[in-house]
Amino acid sequence: MRVISRWEATTQKCSCCGFRGGKLDLQVREWECLNCGAKHDRDENAAINILVAGGQSETLNGRGGKHKTSASGSSSL
Repeated sequence: MRVISRWEATTQKCSCCGFRGGKLDLQVREWECLNCGAKHDRDENAAINILVAGGQSETLNGRGGKHKTSASGSSSL
């Protein structure tokens, strides 16, 4: 188990580009990054940032979960 600082700005930092947008009111549940334009759910974004701060990849495959590699098209030597 890893411990991160309780002051880590997990809800304020864009999990896509790392831009820190500043303090958000607790009533704000969704926000858009001013730097890259990514749209975030506050809790999901914080969860991703907590995983990354703890040293884990934010996804199972480390590539955003939208891309899969396949053996087809690969050449064998």
